[in-house]
Amino acid sequence: MKRFTAFALVMVSVFLLIGCGYNSQKAVAAVISEKVTKIDITHRNGADARTWSVEGDEIALLREWLGKIDYKHLAETEGPSLEKHAYIGMYTFVLTGGEWPGFSYVIVGPDDCYIQSEGNWFSVTNPTDPPVPIPVE
Repeated sequence: MKRFTAFALVMVSVFLLIGCGYNSQKAVAAVISEKVTKIDITHRNGADARTWSVEGDEIALLREWLGKIDYKHLAETEGPSLEKHAYIGMYTFVLTGGEWPGFSYVIVGPDDCYIQSEGNWFSVTNPTDPPVPIPVE
């Protein structure tokens, strides 16, 4: 009976560890860490491209925005090809001072947005525009 109880406890432990490991395997699209000191942003809309930088409180706003985005990692063949799809706009964020180099937020349509980071595509399930005003020339 003791062997059966020990075996049962070992099996329950294994299943719990597998379950916990599965939940922690969610792919991370991008992170704006506390170490980021500056973000260079490029917004593309058709042929128009605007570039500017943000620091301080604006980084905090972007960090909060990115933290609220829900997304799902896509297989290589599921991600949109920017050569084949028309897109409304794209924001490219280049991070200075953090562990992450940057990412792009691609807007294909009002409810069809993606994050592209280090060759990986993520479908955004609750799309919202980044909270940064696009500078007027």
